[in-house]
Amino acid sequence: MKFAQTNPILGAILYNFLFGISYLPLKILTARLNGDTALLIALRFAICLVLLYALKHTERIHLRSLRDMGICILPICIFQLLNGFFETTGMCFYPSGKASVILALIPLITTLLAIPFFHEKPSAGQFFFILLSFLGIFIVAGNSEDKAATVWGFFLLLMAAFMSSSLNLCIRKLGKHLTPLDITYAMSFAMFAVYGSISLITHLVSNDPIELFRPLADPVIVGCLLALSIGSSLYASALRNIVFTHMSMATASSFSGISTVTAVFTGVIILSEPFGFHEFFGIALVLLGIWGVNALHH
Repeated sequence: MKFAQTNPILGAILYNFLFGISYLPLKILTARLNGDTALLIALRFAICLVLLYALKHTERIHLRSLRDMGICILPICIFQLLNGFFETTGMCFYPSGKASVILALIPLITTLLAIPFFHEKPSAGQFFFILLSFLGIFIVAGNSEDKAATVWGFFLLLMAAFMSSSLNLCIRKLGKHLTPLDITYAMSFAMFAVYGSISLITHLVSNDPIELFRPLADPVIVGCLLALSIGSSLYASALRNIVFTHMSMATASSFSGISTVTAVFTGVIILSEPFGFHEFFGIALVLLGIWGVNALHH
């Protein structure tokens, strides 16, 4: 991951590509686990924590303890918890490709929040290209005739976009004091502790605690969990934490359109989700917006 420090653009492209791919296993898992959001998140981040502890034990990485990080890590954990809930639950009510398009609102929200918090005011040209991506997002999302694309799903994913933007700001703020892996570790621990507890209590109340481990007997579920944990929760999250400490908020967040495009084409090719002229035109606007923001930045 050191390459992302010297070449943050490559890091931004890679982590957004991995996030885009992750919508496929996430969609499969929500169906296989019958929408059990708490169990999905708990298993996903349990695997992530096991990997981090294994790497720490073999002295391949260094992790600070949560006590050493202090209370300053709390806002990141809260926004990560809320983002995980809204995103995973929203995926139950919205097609994976369309869901990623709504989450591509993150660049606009992040840029607007960075103005009062970091005094990073984008140029008029950059703001124009951000709005151009915003238009492309709504062309794709608003064209859905899929019955799964409900108003409730749209609201949940919109909240996920806001929480993710707030998380980006917190990462930028703490990036000078904590390493990217420290932040990834803290977020993973919070997600596992909270959602693992919720899932455990729920299954104890229903007198079916064995159901917590039953998904691990399904090779499809295990494969999807490994893909999410290693590719998205661990590697891509660490890359994102590096990128947001080495680039301006407007530039770093503009790359999220790559996640959108990746997820849309993954949904079309593998899940046979609809794709027409509106989707093509909307994606073209998203990519043009990314190019414009970065061209004006340089």
